[in-house]
Amino acid sequence: MVTEKELVDAIRDGANSMADIREKTRATTGCGTCSPQVYQILQRELQILTARKPE
Repeated sequence: MVTEKELVDAIRDGANSMADIREKTRATTGCGTCSPQVYQILQRELQILTARKPE
């Protein structure tokens, strides 16, 4: 099982797609029922990171 913290850490370390998340954490590679939740976390964290970046 992959934790939310592991997902957030992977995103902050550069994962910016579901494929990156799968590669870095192995999330969604079993039965895949967590895919919607993983996608929501990815989108949320990417929005946070985008908001923090100076223009």
